[in-house]
Amino acid sequence: MTGSQLFVLLRRYSSILPRVWLAIVLCAMTVSPPVQVAVLVRAESAVPVAEAPKDIGQLRDLQRQVAELIEKLKPCIVAVRIGNTQGSGVIVTEDGYVLTAGHVVGEPHQSCELIFADGKRVKGETLGRYQDADAGLIKITEAGPWPHAEMGVSKELPEGAWVAALGHPLGYISGRPPVARLGRVLRNRDTFIRTDCPLVGGDSGGPLVDLTGKVVGIHSRIAGPTTMNYHVPVDVFRSNWDRLAKGEVWQDVIPGRDSEEVKRVVAGVISPEVRACVVMVRCNGRDTVLGTVVGPDGWILTKASELKPPITCKLSDDRELPAEIVGIHEEHDLAMLKVDARHLPAIPWAPSVDCQPGYWMISVGFRQDVPLALGIVGAPARRIPPQPGILGVTLEDTEGGPRITRVMEQSAAAAAGIEEGDIVLEVDGKPTPKTTDVIEAIRRHRPGDTVKLKLRRGEQTLEITVTLKPLDTPSQRRREMQNRSDVGLSRRADGFPRVIQHDGVVPPQFCGGPVVDIDGRVVGINIARAGRTETYTILSDTLLALMYDLMSGKLRPASEAAPESN
Repeated sequence: MTGSQLFVLLRRYSSILPRVWLAIVLCAMTVSPPVQVAVLVRAESAVPVAEAPKDIGQLRDLQRQVAELIEKLKPCIVAVRIGNTQGSGVIVTEDGYVLTAGHVVGEPHQSCELIFADGKRVKGETLGRYQDADAGLIKITEAGPWPHAEMGVSKELPEGAWVAALGHPLGYISGRPPVARLGRVLRNRDTFIRTDCPLVGGDSGGPLVDLTGKVVGIHSRIAGPTTMNYHVPVDVFRSNWDRLAKGEVWQDVIPGRDSEEVKRVVAGVISPEVRACVVMVRCNGRDTVLGTVVGPDGWILTKASELKPPITCKLSDDRELPAEIVGIHEEHDLAMLKVDARHLPAIPWAPSVDCQPGYWMISVGFRQDVPLALGIVGAPARRIPPQPGILGVTLEDTEGGPRITRVMEQSAAAAAGIEEGDIVLEVDGKPTPKTTDVIEAIRRHRPGDTVKLKLRRGEQTLEITVTLKPLDTPSQRRREMQNRSDVGLSRRADGFPRVIQHDGVVPPQFCGGPVVDIDGRVVGINIARAGRTETYTILSDTLLALMYDLMSGKLRPASEAAPESN
């Protein structure tokens, strides 16, 4: 997420929030003479809605009220400095309790400096922080009494009500009092209030006040447009006052989809027989990928592109045995391994499966009592086209053959020393009389593959080996950045003839293991972590159709499939 989409309302020193902070609150109460504000109730919501002013007279009244409340509240608002962190706050008690944002407080019992509008500086101490709500509390440690604002009731604040936001945008500036901005309540919920009072970094922790000058919210965050400003409802502070004052730091613990609590609910559908079929495939002594025992005499199916000899397989009974690659099905990225073992438990495939979108997919781990991951089928079985390897040249047909008219900067061709004017005679030993022949020959390869080109350069004939690169365009880079996963992505995550997509979070090193449905039937194996939202699974009917070829030794020679690592 870019800074234009979301940033915390703290000057540049603030750390990024671990949670999405919410909240803005407003009261529709008025001072005398009041702005006449009609209050409606939406049919679909119990939240009252305040109408907009109807005439210039109401706007004049609003102007007067806002000017009065700014003058009234100015002595109560402070700039907050905690180390290099800057924010804002508002004093709400005579003995010096200061409401602010949780991310301004950071950790409890830190020393901080509070700066008043007139430049006076006092010492304070950070107290508690309610992380989910972004609510924080500070106490002035010097003797009072202190000017303070009254806390309102945020749940009574109508949507549409006028509110003022005060604080120190971009941090404290000597000689500049707290800056006021005016807006309306666009949303009022229990967990957040949203207004169109424009905020910026440094405002975090400042007050949102109604037209009576009561604090109804504390500035928390912004997102994108100037109409998306979020505040912590003041009711959150009221209901959690004791914990905040004691210096507690807490957050609501709601079990997520992949929590141990949720996983234990479905653990019982994975039979002991299925668990015993999962092995850890190790390359050069490192855990690399999972494997699935498919035959009792030591046949193990796994993901091919992760393999680099020497290979061993650690079985569920803790034995670790050397493994040989018998065959590889390149299209499906499957490898059949063989270990010297007998009477192993073989996976009980479901011969036909019905994996519709929305159905549970339960990924089985190695020697785990609970599932590795939970997810649902997100899309029906389909082909995933391969990402082509890119040479990085443009061509034109000539009488002598395809001529290179341009070599892209930082391309595979440039790295290999190919030059403009070279004539492409052959690709991988096959003649290429036309540009279409070159394109078709290159298209068969993936990024990272090597291609042998025979070129004519003037009177010379050259043979050059090129390592193809992936597509590199601004749109592709943007897509890859957005698709990053915190668990990483598989090196080979495309080019599959038929897979289903599910949203279980399966790290690349745990692909190759079995997947079961909610009834415990083995419906396939995970073959790739392909993006932030998807893991690919090859279904059991496809696997059963490939089994004989993989075991026969007739597929791609093992020596070509898994080169020795350096």
